[in-house]
Amino acid sequence: MTLIAFALSCVLAAQPSTDDPDKRPAAAPDGKQLFAMYCAACHKSDRFHVGPSAVEMRKLYEFKPAEFMAWCKNPQPKRKGVIRMPPMAFLTDAQLRAIHAFVIASTKGKTEAKVKDNDKFRASPSMRRRPLVQRIFMPNAGPAAIAVAIDDRHHFCWDAGECRLRYVWLGDFIDGWPVWRGNGNALAKILGDVVLREAESPLPTPNNATRKFLGYRMRDGLPTFQYRIGKVEIEEHITRDRAPNTLARQFTLRNAPADWKLEFTSSERVAYRSSDGTFTGAVFAPAEDKRESFTVLMEITP
Repeated sequence: MTLIAFALSCVLAAQPSTDDPDKRPAAAPDGKQLFAMYCAACHKSDRFHVGPSAVEMRKLYEFKPAEFMAWCKNPQPKRKGVIRMPPMAFLTDAQLRAIHAFVIASTKGKTEAKVKDNDKFRASPSMRRRPLVQRIFMPNAGPAAIAVAIDDRHHFCWDAGECRLRYVWLGDFIDGWPVWRGNGNALAKILGDVVLREAESPLPTPNNATRKFLGYRMRDGLPTFQYRIGKVEIEEHITRDRAPNTLARQFTLRNAPADWKLEFTSSERVAYRSSDGTFTGAVFAPAEDKRESFTVLMEITP
């Protein structure tokens, strides 16, 4: 047996058997999925957005994965007039390497698109691609705001800092040019008509339990927000319903008390209904068999 063959046999012998599920090696991180979850809101493939394009990242870090990982964990101000990137230190080295690999592979052969300055942040009819998710400074929201265009008419702002919906509006999406021009010292402009401003989260916060944002994952192009209230884990997904002018707000709860009820903000232009429980005024009680997963519909008066 050659030395190479002997070494290979030792490596194979050291690997756990795939017959035992508990001993199977963990699946490699999916760089494409991770990029969609944590990067795509600010970084587009071939054009500057909130931050540099993936094409530019390839030029900077194609053969420097270690530098790419270090930058992601502790980004520093790099260019005038651009918002500083938040640290991504919560991601593992394996996940960051997977993102780096995806950036390099997905931009092969691509070049930077030419975009006018005042179109870089404007998510208007000139940018017809929907859904659209942008992490950007929004009015009447905390600094961790996420603006989401479900389609060309229905949009909402979600506050990751407070783990709750802030408001819903109809019309065009946003103009973020003031944010870019002000280097983060200004707010994006809402290009539409706000139909609902939620005073607070409909989910209870017993005994002033701590709220913690856990990130979001993309489903059908829209974010599913993941957060925790005390020991209760929540997933919240907002999308269009089949009915006209109606949004579907889907909740998945784990470890929630059996008596949990949700109190929604009343609005003259939004009516709530659900086949997964009962409403008493604006207070919703999930049915017994729907306590862990239910949907509340929001009918909007245009």
